[in-house]
Amino acid sequence: MTKTSKQKIIECVPNFSEGKDSKTFEAVKQAIDNTPNVKLLSLEPDADYNRVVVTLAGNEEGILQGAINACKAAAEHIDMTKHKGEHPRLGAIDVVPFVPVANVTTEECVKISERFGEI
Repeated sequence: MTKTSKQKIIECVPNFSEGKDSKTFEAVKQAIDNTPNVKLLSLEPDADYNRVVVTLAGNEEGILQGAINACKAAAEHIDMTKHKGEHPRLGAIDVVPFVPVANVTTEECVKISERFGEI
């Protein structure tokens, strides 16, 4: 991802219901690393809560595809029938917020989230 002064930069911070399994973390990391126009900024597991918070950033298409790829990888590796943790959860993929960083509006991020929700 190259950065220019007019480039739109969006952050995505998906939370997955897995905080212990390194194979899941590696699958999510690889899914993001293999997506053009997006970069993994952090991957922060918490074993007590049994969840991982992932932060990625990219342009409009990169962030959408990166979020999709990360969620697919997480869903393929997380077994909710075996999940135990302190944090309330809705499923393997808990939340997937899109956050405006540069040259993008909240409304544009809402549209990206709507596109994500349709997939």
